[in-house]
Amino acid sequence: MGAQLCFEANAKAPREALRFHAETKGAQVRLDTRGCTAHRRATFHDGIVFSQRPVRLGEPVVLRLLREESGWCGGLRVGFTRLDPACVSVPSLPPFVCPDLEEQSPTWAAVLPEGCALVGDVVRFWVDRRGRLFAKVNAGCRFLLREGVPVGAPLWAVMDVYGTTKAIELLGEATVGTPQGRWGDGGSRGTPHRSRATGRTFTFSYSVRPCPVLAVKMGTGDTR
Repeated sequence: MGAQLCFEANAKAPREALRFHAETKGAQVRLDTRGCTAHRRATFHDGIVFSQRPVRLGEPVVLRLLREESGWCGGLRVGFTRLDPACVSVPSLPPFVCPDLEEQSPTWAAVLPEGCALVGDVVRFWVDRRGRLFAKVNAGCRFLLREGVPVGAPLWAVMDVYGTTKAIELLGEATVGTPQGRWGDGGSRGTPHRSRATGRTFTFSYSVRPCPVLAVKMGTGDTR
């Protein structure tokens, strides 16, 4: 997967509202005209989406779960990446954030704990200056998803509309209310790309590996 890495640690992201990147998205993703809603059309994978700009340390990415699809195991994945989505080769984008995009690029993501967020809930996630990825559902307490995210270069938000999660909407912080929370309260291929910043060539590859637990629709044997 061809991608541009950004090495300017002090680059400042413009304070425009976060939207999904219009071109770089999974094969099953459909965006609305505003670039704020991402809907996965079919199957359980190929639902990767990126923010259109880098996200500052401590800046929350705020989204609402709009729709779920029963029968699948696993749901929304969230995290951050050093890949500039404007320079990603879309045809080689892997089907999963975890583990494919993480293993083959500077990406750090995590799965939201099962049952922590339902349709209509608001999820916030962010990375702090110590490289810790946190999340919060509605008005609940924050919880740690993972550690070890390098913070020396710009980071774009990455989400995977995966499994039971069918559609999500990015929200501006000013438009978000504070609903009460229920959870947490109290084959391979690759494309080389030469970095303009360093002259190095990066080749990302991935393998589409079937997952017998996550890929099968429960009770039907349907892998679509």
